[in-house]
Amino acid sequence: MGGWVLVMLLAGTGAARGQELADAPVSTATWTMFAGLGAETLADGVTTRVLYQRHYDELDPVAKPFVHAGVPGQIGISLLGAGAMSGVWFVLHRTHHEPTARWFLRSVTAIEGYNVARQFAVLRASQGNQAAVEANLKSQSEHRRPQAEARSVASRR
Repeated sequence: MGGWVLVMLLAGTGAARGQELADAPVSTATWTMFAGLGAETLADGVTTRVLYQRHYDELDPVAKPFVHAGVPGQIGISLLGAGAMSGVWFVLHRTHHEPTARWFLRSVTAIEGYNVARQFAVLRASQGNQAAVEANLKSQSEHRRPQAEARSVASRR
C-alpha cells in the first residue's frame, strides 16, 4: 500500500512539474501585508523571549522545544513558520487561487497580530508582577538572613 502511495506521489509531482503556469504579478498590498507579517513575527519572537526570561512558558507544543533552546532555536522556528506560511501563499498564488491566497495571508496576519497583542498584554501585566516578585524575594532573603546567622552562631558553639 505504501509503495503505491509513493508511486502516485512521484507521478503527481512529475505531472505538476510539466505544467507551465504564467507568472501572476504581486500587488503592493500583498508586499505590505508580508512586511506587516514579518514585523509581527519579530515582535512575537521578542515578547516570547522576554516572557520566557520572566519564567512564563511557551504555550505552542511545537515551538516549546525551540524556545527552550534559546535565541537560535527561536529564530529557527520563526523562520520555519514564516517559510511555511509563505509557501502556502505562493502555491495558492501560483495556481491562480488569488482570492484564497489573499484571505489566507490576511487571516495569518490577523492571527499573528492577535497573538502579539495578547503577549504585550501579558508583558504589561508581568511588569507589575515582576516588581512584586522581586520585593517578595528581597523580604524573604532578609527574613532568612537572621535565621541563617543564628544557625551559624549556634554551630560555632
